[in-house]
Amino acid sequence: MSVSDRSVRPEEAVVVPVVSILTPTYNHEKFIGSCIQSVLRQGFRKWELIIIDDGSNDGTVDVVQGYSDHRIRCIRNPHRGVEGLAHTYNEALGKSKGEFIAILEGDDLWPDDKLSTLVPVFGNPAIVLAYGGVRDCSPDGTLSAQPNGDVRRHQGLPDSVLGNFPRGSAGLYMTRADAISLIPESAVVIRRTALEKIGGFQYVPEMCVASYPTFLRLSLLGEFYYTPQIMGFRRRHSASASIRYAAQILSGVQKYAFEFHRQLPQDLVDPQISQIEKTWQLIPYSLQFTAGRVSLVEKRWRDARGHFLKALSPRRPRIFLASLLGWLFAGFHRDLETTLGWFGKARLTTDPLGGSSSTE
Repeated sequence: MSVSDRSVRPEEAVVVPVVSILTPTYNHEKFIGSCIQSVLRQGFRKWELIIIDDGSNDGTVDVVQGYSDHRIRCIRNPHRGVEGLAHTYNEALGKSKGEFIAILEGDDLWPDDKLSTLVPVFGNPAIVLAYGGVRDCSPDGTLSAQPNGDVRRHQGLPDSVLGNFPRGSAGLYMTRADAISLIPESAVVIRRTALEKIGGFQYVPEMCVASYPTFLRLSLLGEFYYTPQIMGFRRRHSASASIRYAAQILSGVQKYAFEFHRQLPQDLVDPQISQIEKTWQLIPYSLQFTAGRVSLVEKRWRDARGHFLKALSPRRPRIFLASLLGWLFAGFHRDLETTLGWFGKARLTTDPLGGSSSTE
């Protein structure tokens, strides 16, 4: 099916979904069409797409309703915000029928072979979660020139961490501040029975994310499957929840990470705990750098210089150099995003594709 063909093939009318794709969306009018089209392009066709709209006040729902494929459903809810994301996922989970569950937020995309690559690996009954790498892209869909830090980190990790054996190995690694995004949401497929065994997507008050505690809990149940292939495209813009709520998210994640240690075998935790604690000491510099980027994009020059100045730490050489550059650019009222793009980072904008966007 071409991305422009919105009709239903006769032979698809009786297809029982094997994969249920859960898509939360809010004010994604500019993105939801390409998100849906990336699902329609999947070589693996036994899927259903359940879109949960969080009270959008733009044309998001109109775009969704323009697709007549019977496998696509849209549920409209009053606005909950990111704090209710776990409840949104669990509502979609309760309405789904698939043996496997995939996550695809309304501003993200998939490569055409996402499902055909990951679904077959569940022939191994020990696998509870399968994932791959993710590539960042700008609001207009332009891919970053280089793999992001998570993908580069994968390349140096042992199979025991990537594959979660013994059980809990991946979860323990993800309690490091620099590893919380080891498993990208858009690059995941989950065995439904495992997800139901832990009670569905995990709600942690004030964390604003559901995937992180869910993946940690799943790491206690079985093995993971990892492929270095790109299995998702993550759109980066300053209106995204991961950027707007970065400080709040990390605060909740840090608290949960150390609580999670109590659920792990101590012979796994004890040798690494001091190093894990050190990684969290460096987080404030990353937060200041991100705040500086957003301020610079929004042309709040003085705020940007203040954030970049606070991010200058020789303990984080890459952030130190980028923050120094940002401080200089803010002084001259210049754009930093193009320069960062040369080094592989997706550009941030405040006005994606000429319209408003928010995942609040």
